[in-house]
Amino acid sequence: MTSQIEGALKALLEGKSLEQQGVAFYREAAEKTKSEKGKEIFRSLAQDEAMHLRLIQRQIDALSAQGKWVELPEAVGEKVDLSEAIFPQGRGGLKEAIKGDTTDTEALILALEFESKGYDMYRREVKAATDPTAREMYEFLASQEWLHFDLLMLNYESLVNLGGWAD
Repeated sequence: MTSQIEGALKALLEGKSLEQQGVAFYREAAEKTKSEKGKEIFRSLAQDEAMHLRLIQRQIDALSAQGKWVELPEAVGEKVDLSEAIFPQGRGGLKEAIKGDTTDTEALILALEFESKGYDMYRREVKAATDPTAREMYEFLASQEWLHFDLLMLNYESLVNLGGWAD
């Protein structure tokens, strides 16, 4: 196995771990929140993370068995500008702004951090990828994390400013 494949597998295993944590976190958050809207959002995010996990596992299997990336049609979609950080003001800016005490707010804060970590990792791998199929998959995953972050931030702001989940 080449060092390039070994490096790719290492990155994919890191992504797999993040996605597994995401599935577990969002399932638990869905169980704990009292809001039906919150339950719906967290369940949907858990399903997305499970889909990401399946994509990553297919790449791990392909690289391990064949030594090459496989195209995944479901990993093609709208891309975000990866030159932007997900926390434009830095992570400290969000933590400083957070004053909420509720379980839902805390869950959203943890989810925002989680999505940011995934976005940063996938964005790093986009820059490092030499295979176009790898780059496309990482761009897709980074874009998914960005979209999740936006959804979570919208709901965080709605909870803090309006007292309820966004419609």
